[in-house]
Amino acid sequence: MTHHLVVTTSRRPAPKLIVEAGQWAQRLEAKAVPRGDCSLPTIAAQENVAGILVVGANRPIYYEPDRGIQYFFHPSMAKVRIHNIKSGRGDPMITAMGLADGDEVLDCTLGRGADAIVASWIVGPKGKVVGVEKVPLLAQLTIDGLQNYEIKPTDVAAALRRIQAHPADYNHYLPKSGTDSFDVVYFDPIFDEPLERSQDMAVLRALGDEEPVSVEAIEQALRVARRAVVIKQRAGTALWQQLPFSVQLTSGTTSRIEYGVISV
Repeated sequence: MTHHLVVTTSRRPAPKLIVEAGQWAQRLEAKAVPRGDCSLPTIAAQENVAGILVVGANRPIYYEPDRGIQYFFHPSMAKVRIHNIKSGRGDPMITAMGLADGDEVLDCTLGRGADAIVASWIVGPKGKVVGVEKVPLLAQLTIDGLQNYEIKPTDVAAALRRIQAHPADYNHYLPKSGTDSFDVVYFDPIFDEPLERSQDMAVLRALGDEEPVSVEAIEQALRVARRAVVIKQRAGTALWQQLPFSVQLTSGTTSRIEYGVISV
């Protein structure tokens, strides 16, 4: 889903922020607009755009005044999930992937990067996690966040920095990827019916790509994967009948989320 946007700064920006706003405008192929004393709704109306990326001293934040959307990079539940793994409680995604130190993972639906961060922490410096995100705005904010977001402990920060993130559509990226080039290829597409009512998920749903994973994409993923293709879906999804999933792992005994696994 493409969003028409412009880039501006916070009010009374330092010269450095004006330069950064110009760089963001180039990345997003968007127009950079001086902020002045204008409100964001005023800028949106004047420029006839839905959204505005505001480059501030702390972080870039995307706004859509008409829809009340505010979005910025945050690693979501990644830190909590890593803490759970350290405490011996495991992680259902990692179990579904059968992931271990040194493995190589392609995350086809990077989004905010939480799954990729957990995978990166598991595979460690000897492994590799590559993430692709189709929506340019989400991709660029995640690329920036993975490199610059400050988080502790240091092993979690290192997991963020190791991820190789790219603005790309997996439907184009997979056919160009080598055969058997990753141990696991992973998809977490937007569910056809929302399960979570959190504001974070609502915003991601509003901005993200809602295209379902096609049979053709799965076939390409099976060629690229050395070990398995894993898809996260709501429980009972029709996808399990449409594609040859050999295993379905439930995320918790009462969870409405399942991980479908096709072993290669």
